[in-house]
Amino acid sequence: MIEFKPRMWTLMGVSAMALVGAAACQPGGEGGTAAADGEKAAASSNAGEGEGEGAKPAPAPAPAAASPGGESGEAGAANAYSNVDAASWLGLRVTHLSGFLLIAQKSFAAGQVDEASILISQGLLEVYQPDAAELDRKVKDLKPSYDAVVAAIDGKKSKSEVEAAFAKAFKVTQAAQTSAAASESDVIKGMLGIASGLYSGVVHPDGNDPTEYQHAYGAVLAAEQAFKAAQGKLAGKDEKRTAQLAKDIAALVALFPGVTIPDAPAATAAVTAAASRAELALSGIR
Repeated sequence: MIEFKPRMWTLMGVSAMALVGAAACQPGGEGGTAAADGEKAAASSNAGEGEGEGAKPAPAPAPAAASPGGESGEAGAANAYSNVDAASWLGLRVTHLSGFLLIAQKSFAAGQVDEASILISQGLLEVYQPDAAELDRKVKDLKPSYDAVVAAIDGKKSKSEVEAAFAKAFKVTQAAQTSAAASESDVIKGMLGIASGLYSGVVHPDGNDPTEYQHAYGAVLAAEQAFKAAQGKLAGKDEKRTAQLAKDIAALVALFPGVTIPDAPAATAAVTAAASRAELALSGIR
């Protein structure tokens, strides 16, 4: 079973951050990491803390050196929010959250039922909870739809019932993304940055991080989905570069061979380079 490791951040909501401006935002110091055993009970007990990997930190003094393990990856994920326009932060957060739903769906399909439920709970804690008030105000039914998937899985519902719950959650997510009215390019760029940032916490000499691998894979899947949704519009602007972006994103996805971390995962530099190539192709589409 995957290990549950909620992330601790100092943060502001999207509305407050918009007043500060993206250029003024720097990664805040981490408040620590609560180690737990992978059960959703840990997620429930910590849900009130409202801090996570999707948090957009308030301006703060430069943090101390990154801690071992996944901590550097979480900082990389937070930095991705600073690299897109503030108007796209809400849409990026919704898409970031959808990455957990995408990886959970793959986990469920692979027979990893408990892990699928945990992944959704992690996404709610780490990405939704830090900005719950803003999300609840601007989008409808997002958390209830994710909770319904967890309830279906934990309630041992039939496969078709769980799949129906996933489908409804994806439909609600798509509506939330539409209502957020974010720039498609910003969301794709942000998700590429989040994926690369999270993956920097995966491969370590003293042991690889299976949880961070899945979070990074989910971010890659969300980037791919965001690209496919915008592909026609992007191709209308620059067909050649959009075709190249499709190839680059496919190459990035290919670095994740399965829902669980392989014995020899892709090198951090390989994932970073693949994400950077995709971002370069995206930047040329005007």
